[in-house]
Amino acid sequence: MTKIFIPYFYVGGDFLKYIIFVTFVLISLSYIYYAKKRILHSKKSLSDLHHLTEDPKISVIIPARNEEKNLSKLLPLVINQSLKPFEIIVVDDNSTDGTFSVASSFPEVTVIRLTEEPPKGWVGKSWAIWNGYLNSSGEYLLFLDADVEPSNELIQSLFLRQKEYGGLISVWPYQRFEKFYEHLTLPFNIMIVYASNNLGFPNKVPSGAFGPTIFTSRRDYEITGGHQAIKDSVLEDIKLGKLYINHGIKVTNFLGNHTIKFRMYPSGFKQLFEGFSKNMSPGATTGGLFSFLLSLIFMAGIYSSFTSVFTLDGVVRYLTVALIIYIMAKPTGDYKWFDALFYPLHYIFFLIVFFNSLYLTIFKKQVYWKGRKIDVS
Repeated sequence: MTKIFIPYFYVGGDFLKYIIFVTFVLISLSYIYYAKKRILHSKKSLSDLHHLTEDPKISVIIPARNEEKNLSKLLPLVINQSLKPFEIIVVDDNSTDGTFSVASSFPEVTVIRLTEEPPKGWVGKSWAIWNGYLNSSGEYLLFLDADVEPSNELIQSLFLRQKEYGGLISVWPYQRFEKFYEHLTLPFNIMIVYASNNLGFPNKVPSGAFGPTIFTSRRDYEITGGHQAIKDSVLEDIKLGKLYINHGIKVTNFLGNHTIKFRMYPSGFKQLFEGFSKNMSPGATTGGLFSFLLSLIFMAGIYSSFTSVFTLDGVVRYLTVALIIYIMAKPTGDYKWFDALFYPLHYIFFLIVFFNSLYLTIFKKQVYWKGRKIDVS
């Protein structure tokens, strides 16, 4: 019976399908194992903080383009940190809303107002951060996206991790949802977190850094040349991490857990579609060739699992993939059981965005973000 069965499922093409599925499971377990070791915990930070003799001067720099709503929530959270920042700098990146007014309403905040578009060769976010750095004086620099929501232990936790690991520390925040469309971020979040080669697998040296939260010493930032050295990159977080690594400076990345959260694209479905289209195609191979091949097999395991769900083995594979996706998604955001169970809908949307990103980067040579056209040629 065995002799009949094996040739049958090999000839039928099922053998390759099962090889892909088993490899997918092994890759997924490796992703999960290494990510679990990189979850940012703040509980022990408070007790560790009392043993510090250093009084760090930390400059918090927040690039902000049309971020009036986010700043009204973020700035009180930064001001009330358990480890107080030395200075808080908001860089108003030529906003058309009330960003400047909101930031200026906080006496603890210094506002740098940029009233023109970035110079030729600069991408907006890097230009804003660079101007924040030029107007800062702290010995440590914390770059925060305006949409993050830090707990009051964030800065102390980052400072202690930097003392422990050295170099650059970056964090991917835990994603919080308010609207249903935000659940569509599931496959993107999984790829950013697990397939980026940023958490110790498959390579202990990461491929870059996570952009929403970056902590570094001023000295290291100046050694590398900082954002001026990567001024034309859409993927400034990946490029900055690579820049540090190329200068022999360690980069360590974490998952935010409940120490820092964010809503990735809170302004609506259009913003979500535009944001992922901007980054997706250029970022596909940033993890290196081996990491890219692993992610291809990982994705092949997912897509092949819902092509034959009307057989018993197909149902088993489908439910196994759903369970793995649920386990992988939970540390990254407020994903529910139905996100995992109906994962084909998320991954079909993922393909649509990916092909749109390819079209924009290969044929149009430009992407769009916050009312700007960004040249990616």
